[in-house]
Amino acid sequence: REESENNNDETSWNEEDFRKELLKRKDEVDDSAEPSFRIKELTGMSSTVTPEMKSTSDESLINIQNIQNENNDDKQDNDKQEETEFDGYALRDAIYKKWGKCYDIDFQPVQTFGFRELYLNVLPFALGGRRFRHETELDYLCHLQAIVEILEKYDQLDYVLAQLEETNKKPRAGTSPLVAVPFRLDLTEDELNSILS
Repeated sequence: REESENNNDETSWNEEDFRKELLKRKDEVDDSAEPSFRIKELTGMSSTVTPEMKSTSDESLINIQNIQNENNDDKQDNDKQEETEFDGYALRDAIYKKWGKCYDIDFQPVQTFGFRELYLNVLPFALGGRRFRHETELDYLCHLQAIVEILEKYDQLDYVLAQLEETNKKPRAGTSPLVAVPFRLDLTEDELNSILS
């Protein structure tokens, strides 16, 4: 049995070994009147490969490699698109993952010491609650989509998501005053005015 397994190992060739052996034997071929080299020992067939056949084979191999490279590039582009596509559904899921409820969020301008700032507050009103301001889940998702588009427009989405991951606070409705979780936005005065107008 062991001998038959060893024989199988010796006669089975993977593609890379086959190419290496072909190249090695090509170099060993003497310069005869008709340039060619034999691959009988490798394949068990008595065929002769001429330089014309070899160049066609090389072109086919290059074409296959180009197709494989294009497929890999397309797959990477699709992966990048999937990574960059963040929408209202994804924001809802991030909020739910953090607190176990689909809380409402909204922008809140704050003026301190003469400076205006804008915060994105996670409010303590959850989807399905009686004080929830959106009539349906679709209304809620449309609102979240608008929030995401504004955050993306002003390059604040990653900043807000990082704050969402790091915070230990939780929105609480049963307190006076209500406790919202604020996420500070890093905006210029013009950007702030544009959002609030």
